[in-house]
Amino acid sequence: MKEIKNDELRTIQMDILQKVHDFCVSHDIKYTLAFGTLLGAVRHGGYIPWDDDIDIAMLRPDFERFRVEFRDDVCEFCDCRTDKDIQIGFGKVVDTRTIVIEGGNTKNLGINIDVFPIDNLCDTYEDSLRYFRSFKWNKLIRQAKYRQVSCVKVWWKKPILLLTKLLVLPFSVHRETLKCVERLIRNRNDHSKYVGHMTDVLYGENCIMERSVWIDYAPIKFENCEFMAVKDTDAYLKREFGDYMQLPPKEQQVPKHDFEAIYWK
Repeated sequence: MKEIKNDELRTIQMDILQKVHDFCVSHDIKYTLAFGTLLGAVRHGGYIPWDDDIDIAMLRPDFERFRVEFRDDVCEFCDCRTDKDIQIGFGKVVDTRTIVIEGGNTKNLGINIDVFPIDNLCDTYEDSLRYFRSFKWNKLIRQAKYRQVSCVKVWWKKPILLLTKLLVLPFSVHRETLKCVERLIRNRNDHSKYVGHMTDVLYGENCIMERSVWIDYAPIKFENCEFMAVKDTDAYLKREFGDYMQLPPKEQQVPKHDFEAIYWK
């Protein structure tokens, strides 16, 4: 197998994003660049220099359409409902010609971009926060299952993690993730004032936003190509990152993923 270097990784990710963009435009599916990808578009005109992935997001109805309807010759959509070995609640569009060996909580897939559903919450921020926190059990199970004790730097937290690992041993991450997804889909409050990203444990309460942020979309430049983003990027990024134009400390300017190797099949 031929190894794929970092520059080629980004080229393939951009190719996937272009395919997704073209499909969404032609099928009237609204999406936005999201999280660090949208931050990179606004602050850097493309990738954050140390970033290694691409994120997009859609309101749940568009996400459900996309996961069923997306078709491509070399890329495919997958999530915990299409593959029992995938332990995450959001989706990925994968280049099936490649393989990525990665540490973490899901099977080794090909080079991919992440597709996040944005779900209905409640009509007040306080109720939305309570609803958000009610999903903490799934977060606890996943963190306990996959976090390495050797990575815990505070000594007294190590026995707590070991005990938690024993407590969650009988639980299946995949089954608990499916329960969460099914619960989110059952929330039919399509006019709730607040919506949020609920399917990944890495993101916190700053993902709770007013639905109005997700109504209007506009083109945005990313790596000299044009994609879509929520129109009020400032409201989105302030909620996600606070003072988003301020660079993080040097020690935080590191890639998010633990890629061990990337190959063409």
